[in-house]
Parts: sequence; structure tokens; C-alpha cells
Amino acid sequence: MSHFVSILLLAVSLTLTLCFGVAAWRMSAGKDVDITATIPHQEYGWRARPNN
Repeated sequence: MSHFVSILLLAVSLTLTLCFGVAAWRMSAGKDVDITATIPHQEYGWRARPNN
């Protein structure tokens, strides 16, 4: 029984990895969606804001 459960968990994890990988690949193929965009530094206070 334990061998069956481990094989089942392995199959489920590989299936989910494949599904999420294909979904990310399809999202990145569109020109309007950029999943690798960087966050601007000024939004999180990594740089001092200029004083007016």
C-alpha cells in the first residue's frame, strides 16, 4: 500500500508541475503579460525620495 501511495503522489506532483509550467509558458507567450517584470525600487523605499 505504501508503494502505491508514493507512486500516486509522484504522479500527481509531476502532473501539477507540468500543468503550472504550461500555464506560465502560455502566459509569457502573450505580448501583453510580462511575468518577469521587476518591481520599481522607489515603491519599497530602497532609494530615498527626492525632497522638493
